[in-house]
Amino acid sequence: MQLIDSPGRNKFLNLPNYLLLAYTLFLMGFFFIPNAVTQYKLFIGALFLPGLFVIRDTLKTLQHNRLWHLILLYLGYMLISSFWSKDFSVKELSYSLRLAAYIIMFLLITVMLYRHEHKVFEKIIKSISISAAIAAAVSMVLWYAEHPFPTSRLVGMGTIENPNPSAFLYGFFAVLSCYYALRSGRVRSKLGFTAVCMVLLGFVALTQSNTGILSTMLCVTLVLVFHLHNKLITIGTGVIGVGLAGLYLLSSIGMLSAPADTGLTERLPIWRTVLEQVDNAPVFGNGYQKELLLTPSGEADAANYAHNAYLASARDGGLVGLVLQLLILLAGLRAALRIAKAQGDSFYVILLVFGFICMSADTDQLITRPRELWIIYWLPLAMILAQDALLIREQPTLNGKPLNRQSNSV
Repeated sequence: MQLIDSPGRNKFLNLPNYLLLAYTLFLMGFFFIPNAVTQYKLFIGALFLPGLFVIRDTLKTLQHNRLWHLILLYLGYMLISSFWSKDFSVKELSYSLRLAAYIIMFLLITVMLYRHEHKVFEKIIKSISISAAIAAAVSMVLWYAEHPFPTSRLVGMGTIENPNPSAFLYGFFAVLSCYYALRSGRVRSKLGFTAVCMVLLGFVALTQSNTGILSTMLCVTLVLVFHLHNKLITIGTGVIGVGLAGLYLLSSIGMLSAPADTGLTERLPIWRTVLEQVDNAPVFGNGYQKELLLTPSGEADAANYAHNAYLASARDGGLVGLVLQLLILLAGLRAALRIAKAQGDSFYVILLVFGFICMSADTDQLITRPRELWIIYWLPLAMILAQDALLIREQPTLNGKPLNRQSNSV
């Protein structure tokens, strides 16, 4: 598939280039589309349906990829677990099936665009990082025009309506901006992405999300450590960054001050309740269609949202579901390390670390309509799938010997 046509043809009048534009608008929509329903409809109409006509080659590319198989296996198993949910609903299963199909299509379109026009895809991500900074700046002005500064927790523009996922979303692009600032060879670009990064870091700080601040601080530090070539600066930056992240973590859980952070104290009883549910069905789980928990007063219990994606997988899919999710992480990490070894760039490892931290203290089920998980979890996995496929395709030229068919497995 050719994304950029020859000069003699109108390059805009083809489906792949349309998808390139639609994909860009969809990702920017996280910051500028006013509600999730509109963005959801945009994905279905502008990406999912047209994408059905161009994914065959990408499916062939991934047919021997272990990470891809594990993703499909996890999604399939969690959907099947719906059948042993306490209150099974065909309607809810149908909805979950559609969401899983949308996630798979998002992965395939990302892989397709990344593989066939890597430089253009990178420009897309850079433009979205800049858009995120613009949205962050506007959000700060609009939010604090109506809320007390700095005591109120900032929530950004776009589809996300909670401080924690806002911090994850904007923090993810802060890490990317730091990476682009260090990697750029042009002074103007370095200064521009440094400014973008600073704006996004300021946004994350104002959300007062401990998990968002911790993950962003740590991953920006890792970017600096892996991309600064002066050993003394690298070691110093690493020690200071990790030290500050550690101090912040200790402070946030109340070990350096009292009382403990309310976010943690609220999560502990939630996690205890989720673990009790895991104990009820430890091997195969309680089923993906969650049982609605109620408080003694009859209101929905906060424990309906696990605030930990791994506990959520264990609750719904038992040990089998948790192991499958951890295997996805392991396969992604091994592929990211393989890319790092080949290219001397730990970029994808850092993105996985960011998502891992965020998902350990927030988020719930992984099968969801466009939310922060699509950015902090599914997007990095798709980029790793694509880059790993490119690495495999280039291996015969790099090594001067026939490609080993198993080299793309983990």
